[in-house]
Amino acid sequence: MRRLGVGLIYLREVDPLYREGNPDLAVLELEPETFWEKLYPDSSSRTPWFQPNSAAMAQIAALPQTKLVHSVGFPLGGTEPYEADYVTPLIAAVRDLDAVWASAHLSFNQISTADGPQQVGFLLPPRQTRHGVELAVANIARLAGGLNVPLAFETGVNYLRPRPEELSDGEFLGLVAEAADCGILLDLHNLWANERNGRQSVKDVLDELPLERVWEIHLAGGMMLDGYYLDSHSGPIPDEVLGLAADVVPHMPNLGAMNFEVMPAYVQDMGLDGVREQIGRIAEVWRLPRVTRIVAPRATPEAHLGVAADEGDVLAWEQTLGVLAVGHRQAEAKARTATLDDLRDDPAIPLFRRLIGEGRSGQISRALHYTTVAMLACWGPERVHALLDDYSAEVYPDAFAAGEADRFARYVLGRLDRLPSVPYLAEILAFEHALARASLYGEPAVVRWSVDPAELFASLDRGVMPTAMEAHVFEMQISPESSVG
Repeated sequence: MRRLGVGLIYLREVDPLYREGNPDLAVLELEPETFWEKLYPDSSSRTPWFQPNSAAMAQIAALPQTKLVHSVGFPLGGTEPYEADYVTPLIAAVRDLDAVWASAHLSFNQISTADGPQQVGFLLPPRQTRHGVELAVANIARLAGGLNVPLAFETGVNYLRPRPEELSDGEFLGLVAEAADCGILLDLHNLWANERNGRQSVKDVLDELPLERVWEIHLAGGMMLDGYYLDSHSGPIPDEVLGLAADVVPHMPNLGAMNFEVMPAYVQDMGLDGVREQIGRIAEVWRLPRVTRIVAPRATPEAHLGVAADEGDVLAWEQTLGVLAVGHRQAEAKARTATLDDLRDDPAIPLFRRLIGEGRSGQISRALHYTTVAMLACWGPERVHALLDDYSAEVYPDAFAAGEADRFARYVLGRLDRLPSVPYLAEILAFEHALARASLYGEPAVVRWSVDPAELFASLDRGVMPTAMEAHVFEMQISPESSVG
């Protein structure tokens, strides 16, 4: 694999760094789904398609760094096929960026339900058994066949306790790589988080991996929450993780890139100078001399696929873990009779629920901003959080903000007569819901107001609900062009 150098996961917040000619910043890795909109032919359709932001893609393509594509929305570890065509825009991203290779997570984020496939709002760990390996290999082959560039899978974070009937983390990852004949995106911070949370040590995982298949390394920072160390991409790389990288990089003959990951909210905390410092520290590791690794003969993957598990076992794993992690009330009650019900007792389940719930609340607060501010101003945080919790227990997530906003708006509209009074809530919600539906379904709408919306929004921008407003009659025309994704 070509040696490309050190890079960053692309964010608008770090865009200036790509333009300043830093010789250490040689790679730009794009998560293309962050520049896609989810669209439906109409509101009756269940099958969406994905539309890239062509203007943003053109600007990114023009940057001088070598490009990689890292898919974050459609992982490689699940049984439930995606109804939507995500491969076509993914191929387009690879082509438009002239990406050297592509990668995706070895996880799952969608489950089969009685109402069809549903998202779970998080990258959950796959079943680490014989059929789990076979499933991942088949998924990798299917995606790789259409991309026309080499494909690698990312080693994921796993907050669950190790299970005695499963393969070890390292053996599972190694078998998938060998059987799929693909590359590995080694996320050292993920593996370090796994070790800190009680799973296999990083050293033991590395001992079980075919290091010659590692094409890329991810490095990041994390934080503690509820007794777990999170892969939260929330700051500088810990010294221990950089030390692990320095120990293992010399033994990776095909390592092509090392990329730093940080969430947008933490770029402001670090500042661009802080991000530059991380690039420089990674570059020091990148420049370490490489030695030729002696690869011991390996048994065929079939000889070490572990405890046999049929497809039904993997499906039960996904359904049980998925509904427990989401906290879906009705589905969770049915899961009590499913196999693997001991997952309910894993202490990571409350953590998954918190992380998924906070992610959903963040999407809603951004897409339905004025609705959220109005409820907070009248009810206070505790009552709003209770409503969000009730919603999450009844409605599955949507990975895209407009979709989550549509689901929450419909949920609230169906309960307005039972909720505590919020002045003008129905009008505010109708307006923001119309924007979401225009984005999703291309639906135009007319929103009618009984007060001046500009005056109302000005008050809400101060976090205050006006006590009295002069009556006016206003109409707004909402079109797909005025919507936001």
